[in-house]
Amino acid sequence: MIGDTMLKERHVSAEKSDKTKRLYEIALKMLKNGLSDKFVVTACSYAHEYEGLFNLFLLWDSRAANVEEKKEIIADIQELLDDIVEADKGPIVKPKIEFKELDDIVVKIRVFKEKLRSLIDRHGGVTAVSKKAGIPQPSLSRLLSSGSMPRRATLYKIANALGVDESEIVSEWVR
Repeated sequence: MIGDTMLKERHVSAEKSDKTKRLYEIALKMLKNGLSDKFVVTACSYAHEYEGLFNLFLLWDSRAANVEEKKEIIADIQELLDDIVEADKGPIVKPKIEFKELDDIVVKIRVFKEKLRSLIDRHGGVTAVSKKAGIPQPSLSRLLSSGSMPRRATLYKIANALGVDESEIVSEWVR
């Protein structure tokens, strides 16, 4: 009985060791592909705890993933990291939005993103700002092209990278 338990524990330990080794191999490839140290280190630290995040690492490294898919996977990793960080802060009370207000909100979001894109373009474009902000370029591109509002923490990173006051780019509709 004790021998069986010890063998199982050693097997689990060996599996964790193999997983960690694989994770760091992929992390090195990510760094070689130009992803920021901060992004890769943060993602690795959480990938040990979150199976879904580890699976995104594996997917990024798969032979089937082309360049565009890898960009999408990086954006997914960033979103998952943002979700993890937000969850650590506890529940957030959000305002109730009436259905009849949605069209007006969509217009405001579109205007907000157009202004943000213009500001980013004036500061060197998406690639330059993403590097300064420590946000993967695919995540910043997705932020600008999607219909959803970015997280407040993401906008703070962008504001700091642009050297502007946060109030210039933070809107009432951030998540």
